[in-house]
Amino acid sequence: MVTFAQLRHGSFEPLGKAGDTWNGVSGHVEQIASRLRSGVLQPLTGAGPHAFSAPGSRAWTGLAADEAAREIGLLADELTAFRYEALAVTAALRRAESAFARARQDLLRAVGDAEGLGATVSDDGTVTLPPLPAEERNDPDSIAYQKRKWDEVQQHIEAMRKAVTTATEADTTAAAALRALDPTQVDPATRPGAVQDAKADVMGAVGMPKDRKDVPAWWATVDPAVRAQLLELSPGPLIEAGILDPTYKWSPPDSGAGPFHVREPDAGDRTFYAVATGLVAGGTLVGHEDAARHLQHFLDASGEPLTVSVDRMLRDDPNFRNHVDSSMAANDAQWRETALAAYAKAGGSPVAVPVETKSDYTFRQSEQPNWFTAVGSQPYVVSGVVTVKPGPDGKPAVSMQYQVNVWDRYNWDKDKSTTIAGINISDADMQRLHQTGLAQEYDISGRSSASTRVVGDGSPLVPGGTGERYADREGGPADPGRQTR
Repeated sequence: MVTFAQLRHGSFEPLGKAGDTWNGVSGHVEQIASRLRSGVLQPLTGAGPHAFSAPGSRAWTGLAADEAAREIGLLADELTAFRYEALAVTAALRRAESAFARARQDLLRAVGDAEGLGATVSDDGTVTLPPLPAEERNDPDSIAYQKRKWDEVQQHIEAMRKAVTTATEADTTAAAALRALDPTQVDPATRPGAVQDAKADVMGAVGMPKDRKDVPAWWATVDPAVRAQLLELSPGPLIEAGILDPTYKWSPPDSGAGPFHVREPDAGDRTFYAVATGLVAGGTLVGHEDAARHLQHFLDASGEPLTVSVDRMLRDDPNFRNHVDSSMAANDAQWRETALAAYAKAGGSPVAVPVETKSDYTFRQSEQPNWFTAVGSQPYVVSGVVTVKPGPDGKPAVSMQYQVNVWDRYNWDKDKSTTIAGINISDADMQRLHQTGLAQEYDISGRSSASTRVVGDGSPLVPGGTGERYADREGGPADPGRQTR
């Protein structure tokens, strides 16, 4: 258990230094394992060049050679497993250091706020206010003021309690994580699957949340050097878990048509609903598949969120691609500077730094009638991670993995109209469908596939995925491809 005094006065730098030491051990062992494979095992098995053998042939053959290759392979795997265990220790120590530092910051802030009200905070956590002067002890106004002050101090006392609790929980978590690790049990000969087990230990030590919405905030707290090694260790699962997601939280800019189903529809509303339903088929026939799909989802009246293909948005609209490129280029200098500073602080070890930038984009009706009708204007965020590694020439190489995230509210604004399949539709008519329960407004969101670029060179955005129509959903023109809900 962490005491109030320990959190208030303690130094957590030794945890960071211990993490640095274990990180250095991990890096050195990685180098030894790499040299063993490239310099000994590959030539021995014919998988690499050798001065005394032609490419693809073995300079030494026979039972002894086979046994030597097996033993050296096991040794290389053992070194790899040890490297991952050392990295897991690094992650556990740095995770604890970060948690303790945040808890201490919260504690000191609360202590300072309480002292600012005249309270005294002792090292056992006791908080007291000086008594009222004798001449004020019977004054109702002074008594009331003292009570208000004490009530405010109580809020800071609760913040102190939470900080100590958080530090204690971090201490328990770190102790459990470290107890679960055993860098001596990494011999593949006696422990089959040692390498995979060690990889799992790393992921367990960093404490990644299971809920995707919590991943960006967690990822921001991970040490930059540990982030880089995690990305090298398991990039696919980490990206799938959401490390490229933004911390930005979108919310609808307005209330749209207001509350849903506040009155019953009349004959005119039902007639217009039939007209709107016909527009779905009309939009599909003229190639406005997404506009038709979004309108159909509105008319379904479920109100459930709908996912949009950002990969296809980027492929369909060159102006949107250019807008995203420009948004990233405008931030390259700052992102590069921040990442290089982290790289220097890590002593030249690879680092990874999360970044994001927000912008807005409106599709042009004349050039993109499908997306203009389906979405119109939308905020978007480019989010990802900038990685710095030593390049082939010894200079730092800075690259970025990222995705493009979009949001919109499918709603209708009063006093506006739009043309769908050649028919001018009043927003007021569409609002009435929502207000009568015949249709319902909903949220739209989507993220692109992960892409990679060199930071600062102005390389163009090439989104992942096929970009083919309907590649992101089931159904075709006859079925506007509504998401399974």
